[in-house]
Amino acid sequence: MIKSLSTIAIATTTILTSSIVSAGDITVITYDEVLDGVDNKTHSLSINVTLSGDVIAGLEQGTDSILTGKREETQNVFEGAGSQSRYNFVYRDNTLGEKWFVGAENMQGLVSGTWYGANGDKGDFTANFSCPSQFPSFCSTLNMTADPIFSGTGLNYSRAINESFLQDTDDPNKGLYVQSDDGGLPFPMGFNIEFTKSFTLQSFKLGTYNNGQGTRATNFTFEVWENNDWVNKGSFDFNSLPSQQWIRQEFTLSAPVTTSKIRIAATGTQTLTMADAF
Repeated sequence: MIKSLSTIAIATTTILTSSIVSAGDITVITYDEVLDGVDNKTHSLSINVTLSGDVIAGLEQGTDSILTGKREETQNVFEGAGSQSRYNFVYRDNTLGEKWFVGAENMQGLVSGTWYGANGDKGDFTANFSCPSQFPSFCSTLNMTADPIFSGTGLNYSRAINESFLQDTDDPNKGLYVQSDDGGLPFPMGFNIEFTKSFTLQSFKLGTYNNGQGTRATNFTFEVWENNDWVNKGSFDFNSLPSQQWIRQEFTLSAPVTTSKIRIAATGTQTLTMADAF
C-alpha cells in the first residue's frame, strides 16, 4: 500500500505469475553472529545451488567458495525425518574459513537453524533452498527496498518483510506496507523487490490506504529491470476510496513480462477527508 502527502501508503501486494522460467535457483543464506534463536540477517550469501536427491552442492557467484551438504528425505523411517526436511551443510570460503550449518525446514519452505565456525564463532541462520509456491513469495525474495521517503521520523514507515510477505490476503496487518507522512514529497516514490530467480507475470494486486488523515495514493507505475535500467510496463489508477478505509485491486499488464526485479512507484495522491465524503 502506498500513502502520500499527508500520509500516503502502499500496502499488501501480491504478485500473480503465469509461469516460472528459472534455470538455476539462487539460494540466499542470511545469518548473524549471536546465537539466540533469532536470525537478525546481519550477513548474507547468494549461492547457485543444485539439489540432487539428498545431496546439496553449490558455488557462490564470482568467488571460489563452495557449499556442500545433505538434505534428509521427508517421511523416511531410516533417517528419522518427519514431514519437514532437516539440513546439514558446510560453506567453505578461502577468506572467511568454514562454517557448518544445521537446521530444519518450516512450513514456509525456509530452513532455519544454527551455524558454527572454526574458532568458536556461531549464530543463527535462514536459507531458502526450496520454495513450495510456484508464485513469487517470501522465500524467493532476495530483498525489498523502499525509497528513503518511507523511512525516518514521524509516520514515515516501511514494514520489514517476513513470512507473510506477498501472501494473497485482505489483512492489512500482513504483507508489504510502506507509508510516508512528509508534506510536499516528490513523486514518483515507491519500492523495489528483487527475487532469487526470474518469473513471468502479467497480473498483480496492490492496495492503497486512507487512514483518515486526508490523503491516499491514486496512481502508480509498474516497472521492471531491463538492460541495466528501469522500464515502465504500465501506469494504473486506483478506484475511489472513502475516508479511513483501504482497498486492494488486481491490475493486469498489457503483455507478460519476465524479470527478477520490479519497482512499483506512486505517481499521484488525492485529498479525501470525511468532510469530502459528505
